Amino acid sequence: MQSSNRLNSSVIDTLYKLDQELSEMTGDSLYDYLEIYIRREPGFAYDCTPDDAVVFAHTGGDGDHFAFSTGEGSITNLDEAPILFIQPMMFDQEVKLVARNLQEFLSAYLSLGEIYILERFDRYSTREDMQKDIEEHFLSSIQDKKVKLEFITNVLKERLGITPMKDVFSYMMQLRGEPRIW
Repeated sequence: MQSSNRLNSSVIDTLYKLDQELSEMTGDSLYDYLEIYIRREPGFAYDCTPDDAVVFAHTGGDGDHFAFSTGEGSITNLDEAPILFIQPMMFDQEVKLVARNLQEFLSAYLSLGEIYILERFDRYSTREDMQKDIEEHFLSSIQDKKVKLEFITNVLKERLGITPMKDVFSYMMQLRGEPRIW
């Protein structure tokens, strides 16, 4: 069940501070770099949001949001909790596991450069399928934000030690084979 308490995550705390600093320095928010709004307090939930999930971010579109899966309360350090991508308008698969923890989630994003690629790994059988899909649907957008991606990559490396994931495809294929956690 969604807790009304502040999220207990050092990574979220760092991202929240970074969001404030970026806003003050550049007028941009973290959303302008990561395509998600980070929440300091647990966020909204939809009927499809697992009861034990703690929402920490949203995309701003169609109710899509990200949450920590707490394993029915067995995970108390949210920095170690698996990350779910919840999309209420994807009626056949509203909830998808997209990372083992928040650091790996950010690492995968830095490699991909586009948040919505994370939802598409069920469509890929091969690395070539992924590359073709990215080229057809996301490459232009990724290229348009190249400078911002480089900037946020450097900031996340400096602040949290997070770097782009070397092999997102293999990582996501391994995740697909793991037992359902929600």
